[in-house]
Amino acid sequence: MAFENSSGETDLSVETSGKPVAENRRGFVKKLAVTALALGAGGLTVQFGRFMTPNVLYEAAKVFKVGKLGDFPIGSRIVIEGRGVEIVRGKEGIHAISLVCTHLGCLVNPVKNDPEVGYACPCHGSRFAPTGKVLGGAAPTDLPWYEMYMDHMGTLVVDASTVNHKRTKLVV
Repeated sequence: MAFENSSGETDLSVETSGKPVAENRRGFVKKLAVTALALGAGGLTVQFGRFMTPNVLYEAAKVFKVGKLGDFPIGSRIVIEGRGVEIVRGKEGIHAISLVCTHLGCLVNPVKNDPEVGYACPCHGSRFAPTGKVLGGAAPTDLPWYEMYMDHMGTLVVDASTVNHKRTKLVV
């Protein structure tokens, strides 16, 4: 209900719990403006906080230790969990091969019971030789080999940021 008070302003009376509360337009607009200003300042503060927080992708390091040479006996193929890498040790040396399919990035599975097929992609059927060479399927290129070296403590280190294009093995 609206009525005019003695100063000539229109009051908007609101009844809550049986008691009339008089509030004029000027007071209502002032409260509305203060509320809008507070919400705007709060939103600005939140956005500033988001701006000050760094957008960092926490990824695993591309250079990582895989263990001592004794952990990899001759003839072994050991998958390094969580890294997408398999360490293969033969009589002529040791090398690290990527287990990420070159087609769409699925993780390939090592095949142990077929000497001609070393890896098979479960997604689209690509097959790779034990050396990583494409045998068939949708994969456009061979599985990459990563650089490997032994640090000063005798620990084998894989550098997944550097592809071993010559496919040379670490002779140990």
